[in-house]
Amino acid sequence: MKKFRYSLQTVLDYKEQILDKLKGEYAQRMALVHEKEREIEALQNKLAELSTAFDECKREGGTIDKFLMFTTSIENTEKAIGREKEKLAYLQKKADEKKKEVIEANIDVNKFDKLKDKKIAAYKKEVQKDNENFIDEFVSNAAAHRAEA
Repeated sequence: MKKFRYSLQTVLDYKEQILDKLKGEYAQRMALVHEKEREIEALQNKLAELSTAFDECKREGGTIDKFLMFTTSIENTEKAIGREKEKLAYLQKKADEKKKEVIEANIDVNKFDKLKDKKIAAYKKEVQKDNENFIDEFVSNAAAHRAEA
C-alpha cells in the first residue's frame, strides 16, 4: 500500500505559518506593554522621591521657590503618569486584539490537525485491513497448495 499523504498538508503548513507570525506579533506587543509598565513604575518611583524630598523641604522650612519647584515637578510627574497609563491602556488593547487573533488561528490549526489525525487513523485501519486480507489469502493459498500435494 502506498505511503500516507495528507491532502491538506499545504493548507495546514500555511495555517501554522500564519499562527507563528501572529504569535510573534503578539509577543512584540506584549513587550511594548511590559516596557510601558516599567516606564510607569519609574515615574511612580520618581513621584515618591519628589514627595519625600518635598516633605523634607517642608520640615526644614524651605523657600517658596523650592515649594513651587516641588509642586510643579510633582504635578508634571502626575500628568506624565496619567499620559503613560493612557498609552498603556491603548497598548494593552492592541495586545488583547492580537491575542484574540492568535486564539482564532490556533483553533483553525487545531481543526486541521484533528482532521489529519482522523485521516491517519483511517489510513492505519485500512493498512491493517489490507494486511489481514493478505495474510488470509496467503494462508488459503498455502493450504490449497498443501491439499494439492
